[in-house]
Amino acid sequence: MARVEYKIEQVEWKDEPESRLDQLVDDLNNLGKDGWRVVSADLTAHSSFAVKSLPVLLERDVPEMPQ
Repeated sequence: MARVEYKIEQVEWKDEPESRLDQLVDDLNNLGKDGWRVVSADLTAHSSFAVKSLPVLLERDVPEMPQ
């Protein structure tokens, strides 16, 4: 059975609302290059304009240790 590891990443963005989704996808693709997959992301519309990051739960396979 494959082992996995998890981490929570705070994906931050700049103030330009029109580019936030593109920036989010770019950041997630960069994490994917290291083997991370998105398990969950809080895409709830927040009422505060002060929100500058999005919590994302990530997982990736961990190589099995030879026995």
